[in-house]
Order: sequence, then C-alpha cells, then structure tokens
Amino acid sequence: MKTTLKLFGFFLFIHLMACNPSLNGSDDIILARVKDKYFKYSDIKSYIAPDTNPADSLQTVQGFVNAWVRNEILVQHAENNLPDSLKDFSKQLDEYRNSLLLFHFKKLYVSQELDTVISENEIEEYYQQHLTDFELKENIVQFSFIQMDENSKKLDKARSLFRNLGDSKILKLEVEKFCLENGIDFYTDDEKWIRFADLLVKIPINTYNETVFLRNNRFIELKDSPNVYFVYIKDYKIKEEISPIEFQHQNIEKIIINKRKLLLVEQMENALFEKALKQKNFEIY
Repeated sequence: MKTTLKLFGFFLFIHLMACNPSLNGSDDIILARVKDKYFKYSDIKSYIAPDTNPADSLQTVQGFVNAWVRNEILVQHAENNLPDSLKDFSKQLDEYRNSLLLFHFKKLYVSQELDTVISENEIEEYYQQHLTDFELKENIVQFSFIQMDENSKKLDKARSLFRNLGDSKILKLEVEKFCLENGIDFYTDDEKWIRFADLLVKIPINTYNETVFLRNNRFIELKDSPNVYFVYIKDYKIKEEISPIEFQHQNIEKIIINKRKLLLVEQMENALFEKALKQKNFEIY
C-alpha cells in the first residue's frame, strides 16, 4: 500500500511539473499566477531536499503555492487601496539597511577586538562597588542531600553522616563515597550557592515560611514513601540580604563584558569621528 501511494505521489508530481507552463521559454516552471505576478518552481527549489520522496515533495510544493497565492492576493489588494503617501518605504528601508549594516559591523568589530579575560580582582572590585545592586530576590542555600530507599540498611549511617556534616574535608569525602554507593539521587557540592526553590524541586519539603524554616533547620530528615531524604544545610541567605559574590560571579562577568563592549564601540566611533574631522570629510552647516 505504501509503495502504491509513493508511486501515485511520484506520478502526480511529474504530472504537475510537466503540465505547468514555463516562463519566457525557460526551463523554469510556473506554479501559480496572481494577475501579472508569477510564482516559479525555482523560488522554492532550494527548500526541497533532493532525497525527499515525490509525495512529500508534492505536499511541500502545494503548501508553498497556497501560501504564496493568499499572500500575493492580500499584497495586491493593499497596493491598490492604500494612498501613495503610505506606500513609499524608501526612507524606512534606508534606515533599516543602515541599522543592519551598523549592527553587523559593530558585532564583527567587537568579536575581533574585545578582551574577554576577567580577573578575580576585577570581579571583587565591581562587587564591592555595587553591593546594593546585588540584593537577593529569593532565598539561597548551600547544601548536601541524599535520597535513599526507605528499606535501605544504611539509613542510620546516612543519618549520622549528614547530621554531623560540617567543614571537615575527610567527612565530606566519606559522604561523597557513601552517596555514590547508596544514593538513588544526591548532591554534595556544598560550596555552591543554589536557589532554595531548586532544592524544593528535588526534595518534597512543605513550608509556608521559608525564612523561618531555614533559620531553624540545619539537618533535615524527611520520609516520602518509598524514599527517605537526608539534607544538611551548610549556609543560607535570606531574600533582600546582599547576595554572596560567588552567587553573582557569572552575572558580574557578563556585566563587565557588556560594559567593555559598549566602551569599545564608543572608542571606535570617537576615533572615526576624529579621523573624519582631521581629514575634513564632513561639514556641519
């Protein structure tokens, strides 16, 4: 059946190509006409992959043709019904071309000239000078957690490890090894600041007041059958406190890079203006 459909599509496609007229005696094939405007096969040929089966090619061609006819009817109607004052787009086209020209030139110039190396001192300096810009809009935490089967024989061990987890590097290594061997899911990078909301996605903690909860819970044990969760909250920052620099590191890098881009473009524009001024390439009347 599929072979029959493909053959039918193939012959229908060949029929379409053979029966349609060509334009000015060329090999190009006219697919549609709206008054004196023609839609040709060459207009869409590049959109049809050579290995596309004929039935799909025919469907693609028909889709393009129908869309073109409908659009061209609307365009010609608008052309005939708009006053001349609303059909002159030369100024807008010039402005649009100039905008595109400048956009791509500046983009290329910046990609060639921009220094993207940012030192930790620069990040620290920017952070200290703009502390009020880094007020937290949500609670964030540093934490470790493990998700285990409620029937695991290692629950007591997990409870002990996470209840006593602190800054001890030896204990952290033990926790990482334990999590790898016994965890269904786990996270142990407690140096990284994470949105508290992201922790709640992982662990079904129910709280109506996140601030109170964080202030009163460093170790959390939670059962949600068939799973048990053990969580150690190493540190937290509350909404409206100043965000830690580590949490803003990537954001500050983006800000510094963006400022460099703007400065680089401004310096380039000023240099070109000064050069044109010295060479008397312009006059202001």
